[in-house]
Amino acid sequence: MLERLREMPSRNPTSGYEKYQARPVGFIQERLGCTLTGPQRRVCEAVRDYTVTVVQSANAVGKTHAASGVALWFLRVFPQSKVIATAAPPLENLERLLWGEVEARLTHTDAFADAKIGYLNVELGAEWWMAGRAIPSSGTPAQREAKFSGLHAPYMLFIVDEGDAVPDEVYRGIESCMSGGHVRLLVLFNPRATQGPVYRMIQSGQAHVVNLDAFSHPNVVMGRDIVPGAVTRETTALRISEWSRA
Repeated sequence: MLERLREMPSRNPTSGYEKYQARPVGFIQERLGCTLTGPQRRVCEAVRDYTVTVVQSANAVGKTHAASGVALWFLRVFPQSKVIATAAPPLENLERLLWGEVEARLTHTDAFADAKIGYLNVELGAEWWMAGRAIPSSGTPAQREAKFSGLHAPYMLFIVDEGDAVPDEVYRGIESCMSGGHVRLLVLFNPRATQGPVYRMIQSGQAHVVNLDAFSHPNVVMGRDIVPGAVTRETTALRISEWSRA
């Protein structure tokens, strides 16, 4: 009987994935089939190494692409984990951009063959899931804070896209969940102003900062569309001309 049990395949849904806990880039490239630029790899490794990571990004350089990979890596390799993804209103920012990237990854991998996938939801177990949570544009600050409070798990990851337009109360709700366990916060934004909660995270030294600039993107470096749909050298040169002084 003992020999038969040894021969039976493991039913542990994390089997084979624990080896990626320290290798987010490996999981994203090997199991999700994604290609990452150097700066995108630094984003993934920062989430592994730091409690709070803030990504300052140019336009169309792949910050949301990197975030979707990080989300699915964390969910798959850490048992009983919870991943909460949100984005500044309107709801389209969450549905079409961040969650759109997540769905694109899910359709090209067998790593989540055992998952239940629904609207803004990926479930591996009753207490093991990823969910997209919209930020209400109405209601009180206390109600918005409550929507992101009261969550606890051995492993938790919060992702906030367009983070400079997310109100303080959302960050207060998230912070209340970060007092124990293995918890990470990833905030992504296009820097426009030196104010607001994300700017304060940077100034206080609370966050590890990763820059996704256009100058190091393969399309700009090589002068051709290596990554279709991403920033181009021509666009970057035009913006330098329009946004800077001689």
